[in-house]
Amino acid sequence: MSSPASWIPLRWPSAWIDPALLGLLEGTRFNCLAMEWSAALAPVAARARAAGLTLVAIGSEAARAAGSAAGLELPPDSLLIAADSVWPGMTAEERGAESGPTANPWIDSNGWLLRLARARSPQKTVWLMFEPPPPPRVVLLENYLRAIADCGAAGGRWVVSLDSSLRGALARGDAKALESWKAIAAAVAFFHHWHSEWAAYEPVGVVGLISDFAGPNEAVTPEILNLMGRRSLAYRILAPPAAATATLAGFEALIYVDEGAPPPALRRRLLDFASNGGLVMVGAGWKQPEAKPTGIDHPRLDVRRLGKGRLAICRNGSPDPFMVARDVHMLLGRAFDFARFFNLAAFLSHCTASPDGLSFLVQVVSFAIRFPEDVATVWVPGKWVSARLWSLGAEGPAQVEVVDENGGTSVNLPPVPVYAAIQLVGPGWSRPRS
Repeated sequence: MSSPASWIPLRWPSAWIDPALLGLLEGTRFNCLAMEWSAALAPVAARARAAGLTLVAIGSEAARAAGSAAGLELPPDSLLIAADSVWPGMTAEERGAESGPTANPWIDSNGWLLRLARARSPQKTVWLMFEPPPPPRVVLLENYLRAIADCGAAGGRWVVSLDSSLRGALARGDAKALESWKAIAAAVAFFHHWHSEWAAYEPVGVVGLISDFAGPNEAVTPEILNLMGRRSLAYRILAPPAAATATLAGFEALIYVDEGAPPPALRRRLLDFASNGGLVMVGAGWKQPEAKPTGIDHPRLDVRRLGKGRLAICRNGSPDPFMVARDVHMLLGRAFDFARFFNLAAFLSHCTASPDGLSFLVQVVSFAIRFPEDVATVWVPGKWVSARLWSLGAEGPAQVEVVDENGGTSVNLPPVPVYAAIQLVGPGWSRPRS
């Protein structure tokens, strides 16, 4: 059996029992079919195997068992199918205009979920299995492209699933549906074939979140990741055992708001980090604070001075994830942002760097309509020699001008409806430091 790392999956519609429909895969990079097994699919499975496709059983336990009995592969241990994924988009358009502290409008995304899954299981390939919304919702091509980009930018793979309207139109050979299908297949190939090396790029960020993400912390700390992403606050994830010994180079702030007191070794590490100039935000379970009060009248935090740095202790035993994300950003300041965005709204970003530090990648997934006259700007720290702009549907990258500005580099972006990737190349990596 080939490795899941090489699989580019499509969820085969159960109603597609005609083997001739496998012709849709010609010219695409799909090489793996996820099937919820029924006997009616046997002719399709036989022809797919003959074509060299990998077949994987999905669905209920009974469906997987039936698929395995019919010769389909069961998901191996090296494949992680993450739970709780969502259809990416702005949910305000479904629920009506909403206001709230977390976002306006509210953006549903799987970026944080994929980041967490990959941090906890770095050797595994991560699949997300979510369905397009059912009728009467109309699923447009840009919705599919956004779903692919939302997963691909975070290094995961969506098991592409088609809505009932597109499934029916493709089965009938509808010309417009075939054009949409080609665009969907091209977007999948963009991430998982032509730019598969981007998945090995490492997340950058000066904020580290330390949590076991389990038990009483399962609701709060994942939502902190989600909300830091919405603020375009670049972060990295640390598990508590590793955080006590891992290098903390490049971090300017650490967050540990898990319930209860941290283990002694981690507590010492956090104190050392603050003493050497860092910002540490901890939960109300932190006992016997060694730091000196600063006198800052903060409604949610007891901010204390410790050596060259600060210790911020949550007053509430159940901190609000939105306020944690906001407060750490405000206390740290914008000087340490890894990217700043101007004239952009309703978007999410991912900042990663190549392992050798010579290439910096800023990926933007847009959830809003952009008009032809819109010009957005992205500013990144460091001096970069050149920049290339990648977008879905383009034949290749566009060279964009880099401008030295405010100690960093600015890049102007043309209107990009769904996704843009700015790849900066330079003689070396320059990270902001305190």
